[in-house]
Amino acid sequence: MDFDVFGVRRRALRLARNIPDSAPFVEVEVRRGEDVKRFRQELLADWPEMKITLQVLDGAFSPVRIDGSTTLRPGSLLMWYLWPDKPYEIGIFHHARGTYQGCYVNLIRPPRLESRSWIIEDLYLDVWVPAGGRGVLLDEDELDAAVARGELSADEAEEVRELGRRWLAATQGSRWLPAGPRRWSPEMVPALRLRRDAPGTFHAARLSGRIIAYGLYVMGVVSATSIGFAAFTDAFMVAGPAQQVWTFVIVGEALALAPFALAGRLPATRWPQPPLIDERSLFVATLVAGLAVLGLNSRAEWAGALLPVYGTLGLFSLIFAVSRWWFDREVPVFALAGVAMTLLALVFLL
Repeated sequence: MDFDVFGVRRRALRLARNIPDSAPFVEVEVRRGEDVKRFRQELLADWPEMKITLQVLDGAFSPVRIDGSTTLRPGSLLMWYLWPDKPYEIGIFHHARGTYQGCYVNLIRPPRLESRSWIIEDLYLDVWVPAGGRGVLLDEDELDAAVARGELSADEAEEVRELGRRWLAATQGSRWLPAGPRRWSPEMVPALRLRRDAPGTFHAARLSGRIIAYGLYVMGVVSATSIGFAAFTDAFMVAGPAQQVWTFVIVGEALALAPFALAGRLPATRWPQPPLIDERSLFVATLVAGLAVLGLNSRAEWAGALLPVYGTLGLFSLIFAVSRWWFDREVPVFALAGVAMTLLALVFLL
């Protein structure tokens, strides 16, 4: 959870704290026996199979000690994952400075979810996995006290203890978290907001990013393969079997990488980050490139360089056009204009 490359994760966490004014919120009521607490959380994902909310503790929050070394304070970022039919919810906690604090499994009755008002009945026992530490069970004494007060039956309390023991045993594994929290970790908040607010742009940007990453992967494996063939064969000296094998190998590598890259299975393609481009910026790039085409007198000299540029711009514009129409049900004017301009430029170049 602490792995960070060039500060990308910390920058994403800083962005996560800047909650948009237009963001949807949900009122969460947590009942723990007679104790009732209410929280207002940003609703990041409202999918049938899973809900994701974001809670940033404000200045009115009183510090809470989780264990002997971890304290929740104002400014902490809490990402909650809730399943409508599951007897637990999972929280991933970060300090205000962006440091990962730990993971919290809250054992509950299946939640009651009504539009923007949720009711969660806490069953006292929790599992806490601190950063760099081993999982522990929390509040076993409170569970016993609840049974003594008659709030829970002895059978239900035993079911809660058994669930807690199973979760505690699961935390000993390296990949114990469910797929949802693993995929949509707190640094993914900007991407979740984009998916929520502009699904067409999100999916188009994700696919475009995977295509770009795929090109970089192909360049890398082709370079490595070529170095190997140059060192041990005469593939680049004379035409012959070695050169044919080299061609066969790089084509095979490109074909083998394609499904993994497009499905987001390769490291650089897994995270659906906010887009580096959108349909307007693509349109502007296409327009600028078109003016360059018209301004060059010797088209034949530049056609070889401009054709792949325009082909790439046209492909990305088409992806944005289809995604915006399919997911947003809107007419993507800039994307369609970019596709049309690309086709005209390609005809002109050819």
